[in-house]
Amino acid sequence: MDFAVPAELRELVDRTRRFRLEELAPLEAAFLEAGTLDNASRRDLQESARKRGLWGVDVAPEFGGLGHGHLGLCLTIEELYRSPLRLEFGGSPEPCLFLADDDQRERFLRPVLDGAKQSCFAFSEPQAGSDFGHLETVIDDPGGDFVRVTGRKMFIGLADVADFVILFATTDPAAGAHGVTCLLVESGSPGYEIVRPMPTMGDDWLPFELAFHDCAVPMKNILGGWNAGFAVAAGQLTHGRLKIAAIALGIAQRALDEAVAWAKERTTWGKPIATRQGVQWMLADSLVELEAARLLVHRAAWLADTGQPIQNEAFMAKLAATEMANRVTDRCLQVLGGRGYLLDSPVQSLYRQARLWRIGHGTSEIHRWMIARNMLGLSARDD
Repeated sequence: MDFAVPAELRELVDRTRRFRLEELAPLEAAFLEAGTLDNASRRDLQESARKRGLWGVDVAPEFGGLGHGHLGLCLTIEELYRSPLRLEFGGSPEPCLFLADDDQRERFLRPVLDGAKQSCFAFSEPQAGSDFGHLETVIDDPGGDFVRVTGRKMFIGLADVADFVILFATTDPAAGAHGVTCLLVESGSPGYEIVRPMPTMGDDWLPFELAFHDCAVPMKNILGGWNAGFAVAAGQLTHGRLKIAAIALGIAQRALDEAVAWAKERTTWGKPIATRQGVQWMLADSLVELEAARLLVHRAAWLADTGQPIQNEAFMAKLAATEMANRVTDRCLQVLGGRGYLLDSPVQSLYRQARLWRIGHGTSEIHRWMIARNMLGLSARDD
């Protein structure tokens, strides 16, 4: 077993760290005060990242990326998310777009790779999320060159800036999860509406409610085939869980760094609180849990890069890392005390951001359920 990060990935992380310290760190104070970063500033940061050679980190070179795979992506995400600004490098499309046919690649995949277009992922609904077979948004095929979409989607991030929506909807209700189709819906399509923003407790994450009113979409925008949405989503969701696990590592690491620094600085009764056993145990427990989660995440990424299936490993990595990040940020906020509760403290922002990821992309409870099903050899018929 070799746990060493390859030299080329260490260099990639070093470049990412310089970008974070030189370009994100100076913006943190203003971000923490406002709780958001405007889209123009985000575009400028993305362009700066491109110039630094930080673009399409996990994308194969034949598509114009750096070719550093899942591990490279996880390492850069962890480093970036040590900043509360929530920035990811561009040029890395949603994995399902690589299933596109030649025409779709030119209209959707290539522009995302080039940074000319932005996508958003629309899955969750008012009455459905992880229960894939119960989506109420429907796609009807009346015949001809267009299909019709009717329904609502909730908690859709980036909808306000997306050029197209990667939409999952029911095409055969009787088939359950195997009667879902993926469709690429371009912004501005007749019948497509951004209903409202949905303000959240997390800094700078503003999802939206979407509505589709008999929305006409070209048949040629079906991704992966009719009723093939389950297969399209499987790899997409696995990849997303791995990314979220890496996000959780970055959040926890920054919170722990802040807590350690404060414990050395803050004194009580003439001594730094770093000498107090109660504080030491909170920090020690946090480090142990963080390192354990990091091993799970890195192993899952390595397995993916060697061509092995990682569905269960991604479930475990996401569950462990997000639960860990919630515990660690809570402890670190406790170490900082009132100082950590102030809005100009990055720890309070990280604490609120971490809470999202026990919910998003499948709750912790769903992950436990799926891990247990896989372990016990159960199937949907056993539910």
